[in-house]
Amino acid sequence: MVSMKQLAGWLWLACAMAAPAQTAVEHVIHAFANFPKGAVPYGVLTSDSAGNLYGTTYQGGTAFAGAVFKLGASGYRVLYSFKGGADGNGPYAGVALDSAGNLYGTTYQGGAANAGVVYKVSPGGQETVLYSFTGGADGANPYAGVIVDSSGNLYGTTYNGGASKAGVVYKVSPAGQETVLYTFTGGPDGGNPYAGVTADASGNLYGTALAPQPAEGQGGVVYKLDTSGNETVLYTFSSYDHGAASPYGGVILDQAGNLYGTASIGGRKFNGVVYELNTSGVFSALYDFSSIKGPWKPMAGLARDAEGNLYGATQEGGSAGAGAVFELDPAGNLKVLYSIPGGGLSTSSPGPRPNPGVAVDSIGNVYGCTPYEGVAGVVFKVGTAGQESTLYSFAGAASGTYPVSITRDSTGTWYGATNAGGAANAGVVYKVDTDGSETVLYTFTGGADGADPSAGRVVLDPSGNLYGTTFYGGIASDKAGFGVVYEIGASGRRTVLHTFTGGADGGYPGGVILDSAGVLYGAAGGGASGSGVVFRLDPSGKETVLHSFTGGADGGSPSDVMRDAAGNLYGTTYSGGSAGYGVIYKLDPSGAQEVLYNFPGGPDGAAPAAGVVRDSIGNLYGTTTLGGGALYEEGGGVVFKLSAAGQYMVLYAFTGAEDGADPSTGVVRDAAGNLYGADSLGGSASCNLGEGCGVVYELSPSGQLTVLHSFTGGADGTGSGPVVLGAGSIYGPAGGGPSSGGLLYRLTPE
Repeated sequence: MVSMKQLAGWLWLACAMAAPAQTAVEHVIHAFANFPKGAVPYGVLTSDSAGNLYGTTYQGGTAFAGAVFKLGASGYRVLYSFKGGADGNGPYAGVALDSAGNLYGTTYQGGAANAGVVYKVSPGGQETVLYSFTGGADGANPYAGVIVDSSGNLYGTTYNGGASKAGVVYKVSPAGQETVLYTFTGGPDGGNPYAGVTADASGNLYGTALAPQPAEGQGGVVYKLDTSGNETVLYTFSSYDHGAASPYGGVILDQAGNLYGTASIGGRKFNGVVYELNTSGVFSALYDFSSIKGPWKPMAGLARDAEGNLYGATQEGGSAGAGAVFELDPAGNLKVLYSIPGGGLSTSSPGPRPNPGVAVDSIGNVYGCTPYEGVAGVVFKVGTAGQESTLYSFAGAASGTYPVSITRDSTGTWYGATNAGGAANAGVVYKVDTDGSETVLYTFTGGADGADPSAGRVVLDPSGNLYGTTFYGGIASDKAGFGVVYEIGASGRRTVLHTFTGGADGGYPGGVILDSAGVLYGAAGGGASGSGVVFRLDPSGKETVLHSFTGGADGGSPSDVMRDAAGNLYGTTYSGGSAGYGVIYKLDPSGAQEVLYNFPGGPDGAAPAAGVVRDSIGNLYGTTTLGGGALYEEGGGVVFKLSAAGQYMVLYAFTGAEDGADPSTGVVRDAAGNLYGADSLGGSASCNLGEGCGVVYELSPSGQLTVLHSFTGGADGTGSGPVVLGAGSIYGPAGGGPSSGGLLYRLTPE
């Protein structure tokens, strides 16, 4: 309940803020982590003489910008977590190791110009940026790592940049001075090298480049760069006449100077090859991959043992279709050592997402990483007898990641759920005390108990029991379910009250509400027509479908419901209705539906994604995600009022500028009639490539909108979830934050 003194503070704030760009004060209550020990390894592992393994993850770490790790007899340790700024962001490649135990590598982004960096990490975990690419003639965006010579100079490639924007080969001295050794033109000399370089005893460098492209009858090159910077194209790939193309992986050298590598497409069976290029420049396909009989599409480089066996990984094929680790003997016989089982974390990386190459020790053990196993990738070993073992599995944050709606009890403790995190990255239910400390109440496994509790806020009964839903998971009739309704007792015991089948009972539920008799009400997808249902769940777990939407005049894809004192339910649908843009409806206790309003699109709004709130005289308030503009779905959404007499009014139409856009989480209302909500877009133009990271707003009864906070996408978060009023403040969950795992915030008047 908001006191008059507290309310006066907000009213003063509203009067003082006539312009929508001013803000209140945000306080972060609790920040959630996001794979704090790393996630999604794309680089090849490196080992030291003691058998310790070193590598990188493209994401995860304290800022979700990647990490450098060490794995050995004493366990797994993050040596350095990138902050995502000047220190680098997103290491694609692995690391190189010098005799003093220092590690060297690159990041694809970050640095002074966000074009990547070359870095050094000491044995104690201190990072030094040796060089920050400008994105100009010096190169930009290195996918590949570096090699180290005996003098401590580093050599590598960039995918972009250079005079022709086709990448460069560079050298960085121990003092951090960069020298461009060669600039690719993108023509016959090659361009856009994905792989790095290897060196012979004389200091000549060898590598591959992806350009020219197959559309020109070619598909990349193998090149040599002498110590004076003169380039020689040793071989030009061609996709014609069963030729190979797209050499994403680099090359390795044997003692005689022969080169070995892979091409991801082409060959006699069109699915990639392992090749040898001898010292006379003769190209030989040692193995042609086939999607019919085995793994295919090799996108990583090779490793070679003393007997001449070659080892690598493919992107496709294997028993799960997620690629495989293979051995190719000198006679050309290929053996699958390990089929990657699939899974892993979906990423937004800017380029290919390959299974990395592998490393081989002196006795024939094979070590590697894959992003396509477990929750967010694993480090694995394949022994000499062919047995695979997982050395480390990258797991979600135990405390949860990405908080959704929150609920507050009388003591000021917050309860909520995260749609990710936990050991299985399937989400957690948590509480946060008044001092900001978090306790995980339950961790979802992603099985019969459900997964992704993202649909709505948890509700709390007088005895301290929590109720909520998961969007996925559950087991119904011996097959995977379509979400569950769960209870977590005050003692911490979890009970699945109902598992949705995706049929007539619904599926992929939204949130639930609770009446005084312990009955739960909510909305879900599915139903007899596949357009959603409103359901009732009694304390024994018996579900009753109160209404099954047809997707026609009655609406389709319902959002959360609210209930009045007489037992009537009110809600919106995202689609359906007379214009196809959704409806506002009422269900009486018997389940009879009445459509109260049909959204026409255009100025009146379209596609409401949240429920409604109701005042004491029966007026309904809510938002649409689209509309407010001249026609159809144009505009940034609206805030609306539907009077008890059925009169519809747009209270505010969002422009998508400083006032925000996409108010998909609805509104809450205070005793004075002010409405509060959040937009996921708009606000600060410097965030999210100009689209903004969302705002929290107040709308007065007269229709004056005040932006209380505009998210910057930094430590303050981005894209708030539904807001809650309490104790003179506004609270809510948001994405982003210090660790990119989301946060809970509090807004107070200035």
